[in-house]
Amino acid sequence: MGRSYKNHRWRRFLLASMLAVLPAGIAFADIRPASPGLPTKIYAVIFQATTNAAGKVQSLQVSKVIDPTTGTTDAVDVRVPAAYVDAARAMLAKKTYPDGEKTFYTYTFYDPMHPTVADIDPRKVKP
Repeated sequence: MGRSYKNHRWRRFLLASMLAVLPAGIAFADIRPASPGLPTKIYAVIFQATTNAAGKVQSLQVSKVIDPTTGTTDAVDVRVPAAYVDAARAMLAKKTYPDGEKTFYTYTFYDPMHPTVADIDPRKVKP
């Protein structure tokens, strides 16, 4: 009888220990960056876009890349891959712009950790 009581206490101790450590492990996993040592940095890519008579984006060129955290519109030396420009073009193609043919400037956010994603909401990206 004494032996089963000790086993029960031991099992209860192990269970309590695991339940105490598990939330800490989950919390640690949640705060780690996507890639250790590489924090996420979000840039704004300024595009010059031209629409056709139907109001669809006809051409799209990178005008400059800026770092929004600096508070300036000074260009930064960040290379934007062609795959990102294609993703931005596809995103902008979903919209029809008024007034037919025109040239305008627009921007999208760029995360170098996700070079093919153009519809980034910087408020939802973990630093």
